[in-house]
Amino acid sequence: MPALQVRDFPEDLYEKLKMLAAREHRSVAQQTIVAVEAMVSGETKAAEGDACHHQALYLDFDTEAKRAARIKKRQELFERSKEHPLSLPPDAPSPVEVVRQGREERGEHLEKVPMEFMGGGVSNGGN
Repeated sequence: MPALQVRDFPEDLYEKLKMLAAREHRSVAQQTIVAVEAMVSGETKAAEGDACHHQALYLDFDTEAKRAARIKKRQELFERSKEHPLSLPPDAPSPVEVVRQGREERGEHLEKVPMEFMGGGVSNGGN
């Protein structure tokens, strides 16, 4: 499935998106799909002059039962993970430092990639 990465996304808009996603019991990714789908279908209707009702393809991600089952499974996994605490050697870098280093390395790599291969910040997941 294609992936979309948006750089320099306005922080206030992201916070609104997160709040709407939480209110609708969706992830930010799901809410983004809903918003883009609504925007695109609205533009399509305006371009075609189509007054008929368009049924959004991605509005119903799952039922409450599926959502509750997913939450229960996640909670069970967190509980099981407590049985196996992470023990790092004393000289190991912190997980925060490992992530920071990975991001720096990725940034350095991306600076070397010509812009025509970057796709303007949009990735289609290799498709």
